[in-house]
Amino acid sequence: MKTLHDYIQALHLGETTSVEIVSHFLHEIQMKDVYYNSVASINPNALEEAKRLDALRLDGIILSQLHGMPILIKDNIDVVGMPNTANAFILKDYYPKKDAPIIKTLKDAGCIILGKANLSEWAYFMSDQKMPSGYGSLHGQVIHPFDSKIDPLGSSTGSAVAVAASMIPMAIGTETNGSIIAPCYQNQIVGLRPTFGQLSNAGIIPISPTQDTAGPMATTVYDLSLLYDVLTNQNITAELSHHEKIYRVGILNLNSFPNKKEDIAVLEAFQNILKEHGHDILHIDLPYTPVSNSETLFYEFKSSLNQYLKNAKHPVATSLQAIIDYNETNKERVLKYGQTLLIKSEKTSGDLTDPQYLELRDQLLEKSSIFDQLLTRHHCDAFVSTHWLPESPIFGQPSLVYPMTKDYSKPLKSLVFIGKKHDEKTLLKLGYMLELTKKEVNA
Repeated sequence: MKTLHDYIQALHLGETTSVEIVSHFLHEIQMKDVYYNSVASINPNALEEAKRLDALRLDGIILSQLHGMPILIKDNIDVVGMPNTANAFILKDYYPKKDAPIIKTLKDAGCIILGKANLSEWAYFMSDQKMPSGYGSLHGQVIHPFDSKIDPLGSSTGSAVAVAASMIPMAIGTETNGSIIAPCYQNQIVGLRPTFGQLSNAGIIPISPTQDTAGPMATTVYDLSLLYDVLTNQNITAELSHHEKIYRVGILNLNSFPNKKEDIAVLEAFQNILKEHGHDILHIDLPYTPVSNSETLFYEFKSSLNQYLKNAKHPVATSLQAIIDYNETNKERVLKYGQTLLIKSEKTSGDLTDPQYLELRDQLLEKSSIFDQLLTRHHCDAFVSTHWLPESPIFGQPSLVYPMTKDYSKPLKSLVFIGKKHDEKTLLKLGYMLELTKKEVNA
């Protein structure tokens, strides 16, 4: 399977063009997505944009390392000329008038927005009545690419499935609390949740102004790093193989999620790699109870969604209450699994200066700082687990997920790295070390 880096090299060597690459992935989507339903819409201008970028390349103008490369964008991010729907029937005709800042960054770098990726309706913040991951009233259900019985997980399901099924070399997802890490884990690709605030969350249909972030997805750490560099104007990729320091990595053993034999096997494989490269390992046994942030999210969702809708000037979806009313009027189409989370959110004040909200938020931050505190206390550069955990995204820490299994007849296992705020570089370096070593083992 070709990687993003392979396509970049082929472009650089003149072996292909952006028009040919875009045409290839449009064909892949046309042939495959009938089975997976991961793509919500196609950019009608993608081929014209590819022609423009090919012409610039011929003139010696290369905007970035991703010049002329196609990407899929989760369908809750504003892209001019394309609908932004959150897989909600009420937003089927909503066309934003302005690109989200991260979209402007990608376009300025010469990336081609090939289309929008499907997702769980309202980014999986609609109902807690057994609503499946990847389902929405507009486009229906996203299907796991290798086993239809496997839950694709999270809300960035379409982004992850499209990458896993080789319908696109890279994609953008969004996460409030696990919606990048979980679908990447379950679809066995690489994903990064950046430090909160590292990327602008403006122009993204929101859940939480204190947690929401976009993040990159790809099939390799190297490819993901290329995309992350463009998003953040960094050059981490050039440093991936330079290990100028000894890392101290904590292996998390959580009493409420005891490691099964499959967990132990992948953790031991990683520990062996760390030892081979001279890094330090610390086992951390932790009495652990996951925190819940539902109560604060209800306030934040109402507040931030109402503000987004006010700016959007949508004729029908003017507020959260208007969405709830519309859904009741169209319940046969829209409310297959109800809208309990929308209703609970509407019942709050939606006021982020409300003393009750502020008290809940303070308590939540104190509890969710656990891994940040442990990193400092144990002088660790990163933690690793076979579980994705809610505390790090609530507290705003970065996470990287790396796939460790490809046998879909057995339990899927990935490693999830948790790092210090604004230290994505360490996570990417550890992931790349793992990636290179696994390639050598499998060669």
